[in-house]
This record gives sequence, C-alpha cells and structure tokens, in this order.
Amino acid sequence: MSKCSLSVQLIPTAKEELFAFQLDWAMVDSNLMEKRIKPWVNKKIIEYIGEEEPTLTEFICQKVMAHSVPHSILSDVAMVLDEEAEVFVVKMWRLLIYETEAKKAGLVK
Repeated sequence: MSKCSLSVQLIPTAKEELFAFQLDWAMVDSNLMEKRIKPWVNKKIIEYIGEEEPTLTEFICQKVMAHSVPHSILSDVAMVLDEEAEVFVVKMWRLLIYETEAKKAGLVK
C-alpha cells in the first residue's frame, strides 16, 4: 500500500473527529492555497451554486488562511450553501488534512 492511500485512510470521516483534528497550520501557505485549496473551493462552489462566485471563494480561502476553525467557516457559508454547507466544509477539511499531511510526509512540494 502506498503512503498516499495510507494517509487517506487515517483521515477521520466523522464530522466531530474531523473538526477536532489538529491541523498543521505551518503547512498551509499561499502556495498550497493557490495550487490545491482555492481551485477545489472554486470547483465546489460552481457545483453547488451553478456559477463562479469569486467573492465567496476568496472569502472561504481567507478564512482558511486566517486559521479559522471549521465550525466558524460552516456558520459563515451556511447562509449561502444551505444544506450543502456541512458537506462542503467536511470535504474541504478532509482535503486540508490530506494536503498538510502529504506535505509533511514529503509527498508534495
């Protein structure tokens, strides 16, 4: 089994465990944001709303860069994404955990 698939299995799937995960914020930099997180957020916003929402995408990315807790991001996006908000934040948090852990393990530059 590769390191990559192993790390995905170690990421919690339950919301409370996921949101309690100690994210390594030192790994969350502008490079990771621009290359991995922001494009994912933009794609998901288009899926949920049906069009690009650059202001919302930027807002979410700024919240992440400010090390906001997932519950805070969830309450902020709930107004726009309604019932999709929780699924969105859970998936985004899993992505953040995966990307930061992969970066720590030297799997991504």
